[in-house]
Amino acid sequence: MRLSPTRWALLGLAVLLSAGYFLNRGVLVGSEIIAARLSDDYPVPFYKKHCRYLFFNGVQQVWTSSESTREEAEKSSCAPLKSEPVIHRRRKSTES
Repeated sequence: MRLSPTRWALLGLAVLLSAGYFLNRGVLVGSEIIAARLSDDYPVPFYKKHCRYLFFNGVQQVWTSSESTREEAEKSSCAPLKSEPVIHRRRKSTES
């Protein structure tokens, strides 16, 4: 089955718009668990989970949670898309 040039153009536009939407929201590309300490006075470590998201302008690392053990930190999950987009839509104010 052959597609007409118009349908190829619509399919290409749909792919570009989808890619733009996902790169604006941030696509999860990985995570990392880091051991940290509060201070030298408090030597007990805790574990922070950082999630990395791919955007138009590069990769951004987001701290998501801190747990007392590495196993608990590994169990915490990262969202597939970051909750805050890079480009925010402006809302018109409704003044009367």
